[in-house]
Amino acid sequence: MTLNAYKNAGDLETEVIMTRQSHAGSFVIVEGDDDCKFWTARTALGYCELVIGNGKQNVEGALERLDRRSFEGALGIVDDDFDSLQGRQGPSPNLIMTNAHDLECMLLRSAALERVLAEFGNRDKIQKFEQSHGYTVRDALLERGLKFGRLRWLAQRKGWNIPFSDRKLRRFVDPETWNVCVDRLHAETVTLVLSESIDDLNAELGALPSADPWSVCQGHDLVSILRIGLSEVLGDLKSSKGVNDIASMLRSAFDAEELHGGYFGAAIRGWEQANQPYRVLPALTVSSISQ
Repeated sequence: MTLNAYKNAGDLETEVIMTRQSHAGSFVIVEGDDDCKFWTARTALGYCELVIGNGKQNVEGALERLDRRSFEGALGIVDDDFDSLQGRQGPSPNLIMTNAHDLECMLLRSAALERVLAEFGNRDKIQKFEQSHGYTVRDALLERGLKFGRLRWLAQRKGWNIPFSDRKLRRFVDPETWNVCVDRLHAETVTLVLSESIDDLNAELGALPSADPWSVCQGHDLVSILRIGLSEVLGDLKSSKGVNDIASMLRSAFDAEELHGGYFGAAIRGWEQANQPYRVLPALTVSSISQ
């Protein structure tokens, strides 16, 4: 376990204030290591310092503390999770939330998915799957992810703990068909949360409001489901390549043009304009687009 795992909001506040003595530029506080990996190559070298926050709550808490100090130049970037579905607003004007459930969902919604499929998938198998089912791999991924995402959303609303880790999630997805065993999933959920019955659970799931699937699905679930699909139905990926490899490839496959021309680019440029002279994004050049 790294020292980052022991940070709290107060520690982050102190770290940023102390680092200001040697860094005059901006600070971007992110939730965890994977977020830091994503932003390291996408922020302006020398102008922006990345800080790992050890969780969303810490990032938000640190920003609130820094705001009370009128500290300038600190920006937080966090996953939306279910906040937008619940009508929750960010606690600071210096906070940007993803415009999907999390970073992985944003990556899977982009052309990064096609690049991962080209790298790890089998073109003939993908074409056969899409032709036989009448929808794209992305749509199929969302359909499967919603089975878990709606359960997680309901659990969040009701205060349930549903520990569907990678290992447990694989128990509900058949690698030979890439189908989700919903009956087994719901039966185990009833056991875990001590719900009255599967009928009651289905009724509660059916009562959830309509929402954008990209806000409901959890990105880590989608990456795990994609990994299962790539093992047989969509490809021939060997067991040596796991969920972390797929997630790493997705981060690498999200290019500069998509960043600058999309949601993150607009949100960060808006923050930069309101917080001059602090800078987060590097200048977009022809060479950075081609990378």
